[in-house]
Amino acid sequence: MGYKQYWKSEFQGTLSSFAKSNGMIGWQEVSEELEGDDVPIREFVYRISLRNPSASIIVFSSVDKATERTRENGTDAVRIIYEWKTKNGLIYSKIAKRNREETLFQNLEDSIVEAASNCFNLGNYSWGELSVAMS
Repeated sequence: MGYKQYWKSEFQGTLSSFAKSNGMIGWQEVSEELEGDDVPIREFVYRISLRNPSASIIVFSSVDKATERTRENGTDAVRIIYEWKTKNGLIYSKIAKRNREETLFQNLEDSIVEAASNCFNLGNYSWGELSVAMS
């Protein structure tokens, strides 16, 4: 499989093509909202709203905020993470890490659609800090 490079607009177009179906309500860009001292964010990050109002899917796009394009080397990947609003605050769980290969957008959609269908079964995941879910 070949390495895939893409622009911010391509990534957003892919999200838009499926993020208003399969139990999803849409997406928004949330890079600055999630960034903190312990989690520097240099890429565009998106939150997909789900039927379960307490759960969202966070997608780290691998698209550099400075260039609006992925880096030339293929060492990074797209990370997909659950976000759960609990009475004790936000907690996170890793869903999948997708390599930037030619099948990335299909793999991304498959992982997100499956996670969206499980949004009422959140007890089946391991939960913790965002930095741990990103690893």
